[in-house]
Amino acid sequence: MAGSRTCGQCGAEASLRCGGCSNVHYCSREHQRQHWPKHKDECWPVAQAKDPQSGRYLVATRDLKEGQLVMREKPLILGPQAESFPVCLGCHSFITTDDHPRCPSCTWPLCSLSCAGTALHQAECSALATDTRKIGPPTSLIRTPRYDIILMLRCLLLRSSNPAGWELIKGMDSHAELREKDEEPHHVAAIKYFTEVLDVDCDVDTARQVHGAIITNAINTYGAQGESLRGLYPTLYLMNHSCLPNVTLRSDIDRTLFVRTAVPIKKGEPILFSYLPPTDPVWRRQADLHSIYYFKCACVRCKDPTELGTYFSNPRCHNCCEGFLEPYEGPGAPWSCPGCGETRPEADIVQEAEDYVKELADKCTSFTEICKVLDRITNTYHVNHFTWLTAVQLAMSTLSKEHTMQSLMLRRDLWRRLIHLYQRLEPGSTRRRGVSLYNSAVVERDAAVLHLAASGSRKPSEEYENGLTRAVRMLDTAIPILELEPPNSTELRWALNAKADKDSIFDLIGGGHPDPSQ
Repeated sequence: MAGSRTCGQCGAEASLRCGGCSNVHYCSREHQRQHWPKHKDECWPVAQAKDPQSGRYLVATRDLKEGQLVMREKPLILGPQAESFPVCLGCHSFITTDDHPRCPSCTWPLCSLSCAGTALHQAECSALATDTRKIGPPTSLIRTPRYDIILMLRCLLLRSSNPAGWELIKGMDSHAELREKDEEPHHVAAIKYFTEVLDVDCDVDTARQVHGAIITNAINTYGAQGESLRGLYPTLYLMNHSCLPNVTLRSDIDRTLFVRTAVPIKKGEPILFSYLPPTDPVWRRQADLHSIYYFKCACVRCKDPTELGTYFSNPRCHNCCEGFLEPYEGPGAPWSCPGCGETRPEADIVQEAEDYVKELADKCTSFTEICKVLDRITNTYHVNHFTWLTAVQLAMSTLSKEHTMQSLMLRRDLWRRLIHLYQRLEPGSTRRRGVSLYNSAVVERDAAVLHLAASGSRKPSEEYENGLTRAVRMLDTAIPILELEPPNSTELRWALNAKADKDSIFDLIGGGHPDPSQ
C-alpha cells in the first residue's frame, strides 16, 4: 500500500510517488523538491521486477513513446573484450606496430610509455607484474584471448576501490556451476591464471563467480577508434533478451550507455534488447544463447517458425519448390514443409547455409557476379533469408565502386529491400534503420543526378525530380532517428552529414542541378 512506503528524503511514512520513475516515495512535495538533486540521476521510468522463470529484469513504470530516453548509465567497470586485438591498457587505443612500447613493470602492450602512469593502468599494474613467467602479456598483433583476464582483474580490484560495486558483481548471475561442468577452455584457463599464476588473493569460487558474471552480464561496446570493449553496468545488466528488441543501446565516447525505446512500450512491459546480432539465423542465436547464457529463447520471433513471416532462416523446399522448410519441434529436430510434408535434417540445413555464406566473399566481386549470386539465393532460399542479407552486405562495397547507372539502380533496389527487412527484424527507431535510410537517400540522389547527366539535357526531367523528392523524404525519416545518438558520440556525424546532404538536394531541386556537359 502507498501508506506503507517511506520518504526518500526523511524516511517517514509516505504516500506521494515520484512521477518520473514511480520508484521513490515522499511524505511531502517539499521533501520531493529537496531530494531531487540526489534523485535526478536515478529518476528513470524503469523498475526492477522478478519472476521464477525470468529472474530479475527491468520493466517500464509508465507508457513510453518511440525514441524516448529510458536510461543513461556509466559503466561500473570497463575493459577489452575477451578476444581482442592488442590494445593499450592505459587508454584502450589500438596497438598497431610491432615496436610498440610495453609497461616497464608488467610488460603489457601500451600505445605510449605515458600510458603506464594512467590511473586506469596503475591500479592493475602491480597485480599483472606478479605474473613473473609472462604467461599473460600478448606477444604479437593478432587477435588473442589473453585480454579476457583484464576485465576480471579490474573487477577484483573493486574489492578495495569500490566495495559497493564489488558487492554488486558478487550478486550478479554467473552460472558458475554450469560453466564448471562444461569445462569451456577459456573459462578454465582464466580460473587457473587467477588462482595459480597471479598473486591477487583470489580463490577458485571467487574467480568462477567473477568470470561467469562478466560472461553473463557484460555489455559489448566500442571505443572512439572502434576498438572492442565490454563493461558491467550497475542497472542495465538486468535487461532481458529478445530477438525482437524494443530498445536500442547507444554509447558516447566515455562508454556511457543511452537506452532509448525503439518502439512504444506500455507500462509494465519488460525492457528488452538483443544479447546477440538480430541478423544471425535462428540456429546461431539459439546455440549462442544456450552456450553463453544457458537459456533457450522463446521470444515472439523465435516461437514463429517463419520468424515473423521473414523466413530469415528457412530454405526453400526442394520437393514442391513453393513452400519453405520450417522448424517445429525444437533444436535438432527435422525441418518440414507445411505444404507437402517434405523433411530434412536440421544439421543438413545448417551446413548447407553456412557453407554457402563462406563462399560469398569470393563471389560478390563484380556487378555481373553479384546478380548471379542474388538470383541463385532466390532459387534456394527466401528473398529475406540471411544468406541474401550477407550477400547484399558484401555486394554494397563492390557496387559502391562501380559508378554506372546499372550499379546505382541495383544499389537503390537493395537498400529499399534492406530497409524493409531491418524494420521487421528490429522495428522502430534503430540505428540500423536510420543509417540505411540515409544511405538509400544518397543513392537516390546520385541515381537522379546520373540519369540527368546521361540524358544530355539541361532541363530537369520528371524522373530526376522524383528521385530527389524520394531522397528528401528518406532523409526526413532518417534524420530524427540519427539525432537520437548521444551528444558526445562519434556516431552523431551521421545526423550532421544527413542534414548537409538534405541541404545540397534542396539546392538541386531549387535549380542548381548539375551541368551534364561537365
